[in-house]
Amino acid sequence: MSTIEAYKAELASFLAGFGENVRRVRVAREPLCSQERLADATRLHRTEIGKIEQGVVEPRLTTLFILADGLEVSIDQLLEGLWVPRERKPSPQAQPRR
Repeated sequence: MSTIEAYKAELASFLAGFGENVRRVRVAREPLCSQERLADATRLHRTEIGKIEQGVVEPRLTTLFILADGLEVSIDQLLEGLWVPRERKPSPQAQPRR
């Protein structure tokens, strides 16, 4: 069974990898696509894009589609190199490991 610490660590690593992918795709565009330009294209707030790129927030499924559309790439390209997380959020009723 997962511990909350293991779950949080894997989630943080996964979100950081996703954020790196979004940033990599964004800056590879010609002409250079700033966070502000992407915000205009997607109608997402620039700070939300920044938080996604920093791995601070877990975007909703609809946000993934919006980002892919705004960057003119497939969702597969935004998820490239990421893995299926192994850890699952432990149930609040689960007994802590000792």
